[in-house]
Amino acid sequence: MKLIQHFSNRLLFQEVGAGYGISDIVMIRNQSEFQKFINERSGVYLKTLDEVKVLHYLKKKKSASFKVIEAEHFFSKSKLKNILKNLMSCGAIIENDLKYFYTNNVSLFSPRVYAFEAKLEDWQKGLAQALRYQRFASKTYLVLDEDFVHRVDHNELIKHSVGLISVGNKVREIIKPTISKPTDLIMNYKIAEELLKKLELSSL
Repeated sequence: MKLIQHFSNRLLFQEVGAGYGISDIVMIRNQSEFQKFINERSGVYLKTLDEVKVLHYLKKKKSASFKVIEAEHFFSKSKLKNILKNLMSCGAIIENDLKYFYTNNVSLFSPRVYAFEAKLEDWQKGLAQALRYQRFASKTYLVLDEDFVHRVDHNELIKHSVGLISVGNKVREIIKPTISKPTDLIMNYKIAEELLKKLELSSL
């Protein structure tokens, strides 16, 4: 893929599940911090968005009882038990005197993500997907074949701060999006877990 070749000096991941669809390409911009995060985790990753939610909650609260966590998150008892069991098994939390405590052994990481949605010609469908990626990404791009990029309504992309890249013999950035904070911090954390999972599975 031309786009991957174009960004060959960047840290890229392909086909990343984000809870809002599959992002064709995800680029990590805070690469050195992400590498440190990988080393600290030593292959450990959180498997579900709910595990990320509960760990983030306990990090803020320091500790909470089962009933308090259940009331705050509206999980069923069986589901919450499973979440807490998984978090304890990886050392993220401990249980003591009927309370669950954040241990700081499994830290959450906020990656600076650029997300790319590639389409051959359907720019409107691509835009809709790129907008979803703003939940976890600092920049989002719509990537189109150069033969169809002229169809795009530039004002629509600029309005929503979605970038536009044309791919043909050359890769051209036509619209540069502004950098913004992800609108969903929990999903941003979850992307880091998904990337850890991809790295771990690829090493097997």
